[in-house]
Amino acid sequence: MTVSARHLDLLLSRLFHDLIGPVSAARNGLELVREFGADDVAVEAMDLVSSSVDQVAARLTFFRMAFGGAGSGGGIGYLDARPVLADYLAHRKLEPRIAIADGLEKPRAGVIKTMLGLAVVAAESLPRGGIVSVAVEPAEIRITAEGRDAALSQKALEALAGTADPDDEVAVLPATVGMSARRFEIDVSVVSAAPPEIVVSLG
Repeated sequence: MTVSARHLDLLLSRLFHDLIGPVSAARNGLELVREFGADDVAVEAMDLVSSSVDQVAARLTFFRMAFGGAGSGGGIGYLDARPVLADYLAHRKLEPRIAIADGLEKPRAGVIKTMLGLAVVAAESLPRGGIVSVAVEPAEIRITAEGRDAALSQKALEALAGTADPDDEVAVLPATVGMSARRFEIDVSVVSAAPPEIVVSLG
């Protein structure tokens, strides 16, 4: 698997972009306290800081598992990944619906990383919010997105399939997920682009 310098630049730019918002909000909350004093704005400012820090923690934990080394091994189970995914989606103002069949063993290396990455791809298809569902069964993982105008763009489909190099911070996410899936020889198929439905075969 070869990652170009351009691909890496785009991926890091996108991940940093997703962290800047809540970090800036936390900083703004602290600046309110410094400017007006703790007595006047303490509750509102601390609520802002607390919420923003929670968002940063949720996103960092998710990115580490979905795009970093934490998700590459086989030691993480579905039940470990569920709260990480749910928190990430909730902080993006999306409704997570995650169903995991009983009695599943920890998956082989790369499956959790691929599942989480595809959940990001599904989330990106919801321009006006909605629901991201992840259903884990013994033979497959099915990821869907429901919401107004929910659709995977042609650019996202090509990036996921590896038939086009990413040329912006939007396309780089599906490109990275698709590249990672191929690295671990995980079969990913797009059943429907609108509304999005993606299946990971576990057989």
